[in-house]
Amino acid sequence: MDDSDFAKYFPSSFGKSSSSSKPKAKPEPRKAQADDGMDSLRAFMPTSFGKQKPTRNINTTSTTSASYEPSKRPTDRDQEIGDKDPVNPPTKDSTATKDRDSEDEGDEDEDDQDDNPSSSVIPISHEITLNEHSKTISAMALDPAGARLVTGGYDFNVCFWDFAGMDTRFRPFRSMEPCGAHQIHELKYSLTGDKILIISGEAKARIYDRNGMEVADYQKGDPYIRDLRLTSGHVAALTSGAWHPYTKDRFITSSTDGSIRLWDVENTRKQADVIAYKTKERGGRTSVTAVAYSSDGRLIAGAGADGTVSLYSSNGPFLRATHTIENAHVKGTETSSIIFSRDSQRMVTKGGDDTVKLWDARNLKHPLSIAEDVVSLNSEANVIFSPDERLILTGTGVKKNEGYGKIIMMNSENLEIVRTVSVSQSSVVRVLWHDKLNQIVAGNADGTARVFYDPEVSNKGAKLCATKTPKKRAVDDYEIDRPIITPHALRMFKEDNTMVSNKRKLEKMRKDPVASHRPEMPLTGPGKAGKVGTNMAHQALTGFSRDNTREEDPRAALLKYAEVTEKDPQWITPAYKKNQPKPVYDDRPDGDEHRELKRKK
Repeated sequence: MDDSDFAKYFPSSFGKSSSSSKPKAKPEPRKAQADDGMDSLRAFMPTSFGKQKPTRNINTTSTTSASYEPSKRPTDRDQEIGDKDPVNPPTKDSTATKDRDSEDEGDEDEDDQDDNPSSSVIPISHEITLNEHSKTISAMALDPAGARLVTGGYDFNVCFWDFAGMDTRFRPFRSMEPCGAHQIHELKYSLTGDKILIISGEAKARIYDRNGMEVADYQKGDPYIRDLRLTSGHVAALTSGAWHPYTKDRFITSSTDGSIRLWDVENTRKQADVIAYKTKERGGRTSVTAVAYSSDGRLIAGAGADGTVSLYSSNGPFLRATHTIENAHVKGTETSSIIFSRDSQRMVTKGGDDTVKLWDARNLKHPLSIAEDVVSLNSEANVIFSPDERLILTGTGVKKNEGYGKIIMMNSENLEIVRTVSVSQSSVVRVLWHDKLNQIVAGNADGTARVFYDPEVSNKGAKLCATKTPKKRAVDDYEIDRPIITPHALRMFKEDNTMVSNKRKLEKMRKDPVASHRPEMPLTGPGKAGKVGTNMAHQALTGFSRDNTREEDPRAALLKYAEVTEKDPQWITPAYKKNQPKPVYDDRPDGDEHRELKRKK
């Protein structure tokens, strides 16, 4: 077979652009050939080479958008501020045009794109509502992959949500009370997403796995020890916590006892290091209301109830802070959140004085910018950066049925409000923006969690369950509300199965002293539990002596003491000897003999 025979199985051009302006020559029809086995080889050969231009199916896009229509949210209460701001969201038509133009630029542009989603299009066109809590949602966390959401609240419950496993009923796959009657203050996923740090109102932290099973329960300190460095754990309620950004087995916690403690995941008995928060208040203690690691893991930031913010080196020593910001917020208010930018050069704090402040971590004398009138009614309200760090997001507090709680989006350079998103008629306590999902989650004071997304720019997450209808009930599928009683489930109705060997059951009963009626064994050594102890020698001698009490007549045994008692009385008779009359006994014969004597007379 010549080379020309193989040439007809390959395309006429290799690696050429499909958008070439030259018209393609019409291929000549192949001549009929005998079936020599080459048809099988032709089926495996490629028809073209090089990168193919992706094509969009317009009909499929419109059908997909229509499927998300039930979850579309009204935007009449939202507000955009400023038309010339670079972070203002453009229209979707212009964004789609830019996306189509960028696809034709080649591979170089694709390699240069940032992994984090841009905030040019804010994903708030659609929403779903997760309603399981009965009180305020005070803590939320998304795992690094964005597959699961965990929420905690003032109702002491922690709920686990799986986006891929939910349908339009939006129910969690697990709900529990991990800390008893204690409110949940903070939830944090570890770097690998396999552990969850739970910070509650009790004095110890807990770690659970992603399925809701307890992994570790850490030590509580001794409240009677004055020096906080000498206790093995916190002695008062926890307020905040955070994982180390790079070391997966280290985390920190803060408490109202005025200390920040560094923990090792494997050591549950004692913390690794202690930071005693310094204050000028009377008594030398103040509550630490918030704590955070810097993005590079070199600094630990803590906020006190006295209005100060202190920075410590994460490698120690922890005797004093490297930087302290006096009067960062109003004294007596709770600074609820601290967050660092990705380069650790900017820091944002949210205080209980209704302000959000932007700081330069290299010069902490004065804040770079201040946003006022950001109402905060909860001590767990947080502040976050958008994935591209062009925006800073936080929630506003509002009294119930007196307005709408909103998500405020501010410019990260000067804290000017760019956009506000109305959520519900209650305070917005927690806000999350996941970089992989490109979705925003808001935890509210009415016990609901709202997940905002855009079908065109968001990935997975809420999109997986927003269109998944519940499974239809089959004809033979039924449910019974009353309790089901299985036959012979109770022990009293069970019948002994003689065919089954009871060897193991008998061996277990033999070991049980109550079930086997085993006699009480002699107590060796010192006595205990009211029993007199004996030794081995005493037990051996007891067996040699014979006990004849069973063979003795009881009447004879009592009468042998009669003569001794009469001669030497020791108890009641000597007490009444002087004044007691002498006993007179009836010496007459028995009753029958006395009657016969009377008859004879």
